[in-house]
Amino acid sequence: MVNIFAIAFLHRGDTVLLARRCNVEFGSGLYHMVGGKVETGESARHAVMREVREETGLDIPEAAFSLIHTLHRKGTETEFIALYFSVDISKMDEPRIMEPHKHDAMQFFPIDQLPENIIPSHKQVIECLKSGINYSEHGWAS
Repeated sequence: MVNIFAIAFLHRGDTVLLARRCNVEFGSGLYHMVGGKVETGESARHAVMREVREETGLDIPEAAFSLIHTLHRKGTETEFIALYFSVDISKMDEPRIMEPHKHDAMQFFPIDQLPENIIPSHKQVIECLKSGINYSEHGWAS
């Protein structure tokens, strides 16, 4: 079975909001765009809206999220499709860490100066976005 994830590209101009994971099975110490798994019976837009609220405290309406990228990722144990949605949060409240048991940092980074410790597939997606590419694959043999 292939899982579906909904991820938010929350930005202010040429910066992107990234959170650093802690105390989690996958990616502790790595930055990532906020988001998570789409639950059974839930639309991808609703999932990304819910995840953003749960992780950042921002209450953004579903209609504000625009699909900008699709990633098909194959890991060592799982395969999933991640749908990346964009929202400009320039005129919104400051995002804050709402799940300190899962995140120990949250900040904006210039898209041309991403941290070294970022989940590789998220870095790949940001690079694709800069080049206008709306679909990519990660972890598949060439």
